[in-house]
Amino acid sequence: MKLRPPGFNPTALQRDWTMLASTIGERRAGTVAERRAADYIAARFAAAGTAPPGIEEFPCQSLRAARATVQERRGRVWRNVAARPLVGAPGTPGVVRGEIAWLELPENAPRLRPGSLRGKVAAVFGPLPTSAPMHRALLAAAPLAVIHVDDRLPFPWTKNDGVYPHWVHRHGMPPTLTVPYTEAWRWRRDGVRELRVDVHVDLRAATSQNVIAEIPGRDSALPPLVLTAHHDTQCGNPGADDNASGVVCLLALARALAGTSLRRTVRCISFGTEEQLSVGSAAYVARHRRESARAGLVINFDSVASPLGHWEMYVAGHPGLTRYTQRRLAAGGLDVAVKPEIIPFSDHFPFNRAGAPSLWFMRTNFPGGRWQHHSHHDTLENVSAAEVLKLLQAVYPLITDLAQRSRWPFPGGLPAAQATTVRRLGRELFG
Repeated sequence: MKLRPPGFNPTALQRDWTMLASTIGERRAGTVAERRAADYIAARFAAAGTAPPGIEEFPCQSLRAARATVQERRGRVWRNVAARPLVGAPGTPGVVRGEIAWLELPENAPRLRPGSLRGKVAAVFGPLPTSAPMHRALLAAAPLAVIHVDDRLPFPWTKNDGVYPHWVHRHGMPPTLTVPYTEAWRWRRDGVRELRVDVHVDLRAATSQNVIAEIPGRDSALPPLVLTAHHDTQCGNPGADDNASGVVCLLALARALAGTSLRRTVRCISFGTEEQLSVGSAAYVARHRRESARAGLVINFDSVASPLGHWEMYVAGHPGLTRYTQRRLAAGGLDVAVKPEIIPFSDHFPFNRAGAPSLWFMRTNFPGGRWQHHSHHDTLENVSAAEVLKLLQAVYPLITDLAQRSRWPFPGGLPAAQATTVRRLGRELFG
């Protein structure tokens, strides 16, 4: 039995979006606002007619207060520069003062030697270390602090971001903060040589939550479809795109699917604490390891509402999954750029570690991501309901087609090369 795509309700989408990104707003992990979002999502699942939703709690680290002061020296004058600490990194022992040491990563990584940055402030242009050996080399170089200049975001405002919790516990972390790209540009252009840095971070043990709802299928023996998003945000970020947009999709799909007769179960999960490297998703998979391993397919919605952009679909799975999905989406009017890559920075990855294949939908508008990434610009005025509706109309027939089949038209699990990559990244980043 084929189900016709429903007419998704723009009013309902806007109601959910407004509640999450405007009424509640910033939803940092472990805060009252994050819990308020989880309660709202559970209530909306219940109103849609799913099986009674559940909220599962798990421990997290919650940033309660953070302050970063950076001053540049020009002659005898010290000038303040906007700065933000990275969540999870420690503070400085008061004000530290040192010469700027520029690191253009990854190409300058071989220059890192034990003690080579002692007494200096490292300014990293490019990505922070994404491999444990490079991270350990940066630590051994012993900088007073690390300032990250994100080369994806050449703007006059600071982004908000975090560090990998596993690396903090296993290897340690230097005080790490960000400054606007344009400020760093000026430093390098004008030959600014010395900085004063003062970072204070209040990070406390707290509780976050995952929200789970199901549309039960007729055959509980069949592997389920799992639809995911996350409801938390970074600091200073209303999170309209990242990732209220994904939650809006989950709620809309729950409304469309509830009450239908499906062969397979469809499970909808909104995760907390994604912005600290998928802590909520990892907690869910650890708690439900056996059922997570038998998930037939995970479809993750994260940052899908840019008005201007490119649809991207990251595929962890066999080529048959890619071919099937592209064909179904194109029939629904959605053309996507396929990325057959293992990406460990969103909530599908812990399921990949358990052996489940995944699709991650994302809409980019800037090389490397989105220009409003983790900033105060991630607001309702910078998202598009029309694009979300376009995605929903295309993905709904794909979901219902898979949910009605007893056998899928592609192999399950991950191909050998991807499975090897998943194991390596999982060990390095998650432990």
